[in-house]
Amino acid sequence: MAQLTFVGAAGTVTGSKHLLSSNGKRIFIDCGLFQGTQDIVALNSVPLPVPAAQIDAVVITHGHVDHIGYLPKLVRDGFKGPIYATTPTRALMNIVLEDAAHLQRHLKKRGFHEEPYAPPPFYDESNVQQTIQQTQTFDLEKPFQVADFSAIYKNAAHIIGSAFVSIQVEGKRITFSGDIGRYNRTLLYDPTPMGEADVLVCESTYGDRVHPPDALAQLGQTLAAGVARGGAIVIPAFAVERSQEILLSIGQLQRQLLALANVPVFLDSPMAAHVDQLFSDYPAWHKPVAFETDGKPFGCSNLTVAIETEQSKAIANVKGPHIIVSASGMAAGGRVLHHLHNHLSDPKATILFVGFQGAGTLGFLITNGAKTVRIYGDVLPVRAATGIISGYSAHADRNEIQQWLNTCTSKPTYYAVHGDPVSAQSLCDLVKMKYGWDAHVAARGTTVTI
Repeated sequence: MAQLTFVGAAGTVTGSKHLLSSNGKRIFIDCGLFQGTQDIVALNSVPLPVPAAQIDAVVITHGHVDHIGYLPKLVRDGFKGPIYATTPTRALMNIVLEDAAHLQRHLKKRGFHEEPYAPPPFYDESNVQQTIQQTQTFDLEKPFQVADFSAIYKNAAHIIGSAFVSIQVEGKRITFSGDIGRYNRTLLYDPTPMGEADVLVCESTYGDRVHPPDALAQLGQTLAAGVARGGAIVIPAFAVERSQEILLSIGQLQRQLLALANVPVFLDSPMAAHVDQLFSDYPAWHKPVAFETDGKPFGCSNLTVAIETEQSKAIANVKGPHIIVSASGMAAGGRVLHHLHNHLSDPKATILFVGFQGAGTLGFLITNGAKTVRIYGDVLPVRAATGIISGYSAHADRNEIQQWLNTCTSKPTYYAVHGDPVSAQSLCDLVKMKYGWDAHVAARGTTVTI
């Protein structure tokens, strides 16, 4: 009989790895890194239940590091099989995994606060390139073979290229949600209806809460107040999807608010710039948007994209109100640290976070009212105005997950993954009550029979 082992993202939000076994064949669905506090990151060093060389294939749902970041280590440890992904995901994997290898290599040169966030050096760029070489691509809605199983991708609407995957094994259909995106987004199309499933492994990141409405209006108010304050507005933003959403929103607000019309905007993230290009390369994967129209990527005017280090450093010389969008989104590394170092102690500046801040990260400390923080060894007083907008999350909230579950045409056995214990249990309770499904919170290291 087929068996499913929850190796990661069970009891935690990160480290997605699900091992499906049947008739001697073993495949992983996703293969991500654990991220967060030191005890969570330590799970990256726990041996897999099956040696890498004995894995037959890996199916990837999308290109976030908590779903793909372990792949080069798997390859380095002896995995020789195929990796399956959508075409945009393969392109994104190349960007994200190169960045992960770079981060691991230079970790000890960074500030102390990010050490709990990133893993030790598990692999290098050569392992990344071998991973990409082993990756094969398939389009949405077209069945493909994975070992002895049949699989099909459908649009998950989380980030560009993201998909949920249904796998046929021993006459049963097992659906893995990956990360489900939101409905009615500006950039991406809605999630595809689920259809029939015998088993559903579903993310539960926001299973116990609902995103606040009208993030655009909140962003506009915060930016206008920051301009009036007279200093820099620093927006730590994830390079994948979040930076593009923020640029698009700034472009909209520039046409609505006179105070923002002429304010300089800087995108200081080479990785985000590379992701920007994916939207041009794969137009069928997103709704139509403005690209490089009169020099306005995503419709954002007055935009300067900093690629080279000297371009990034030059931003420090800009006077008066200006907006800096820079990675990482939790201020756990990257160029944004330089901007925070320059502006956190300036009472005219604004530091605006636009997403969830994991425990142990610099972003978590700032958004939870820290009076001082340490960056590059310097203890800095927090005098800038600080804020957080959570409505830009690319994850479906409790209501949107229900909207997707409503499209299931059967009564599957349900396993909640990719969420903290509270959100996972809350979603399980809802599933039992509303749908009458057999629902469980997945536990890391446990195996269930399908």
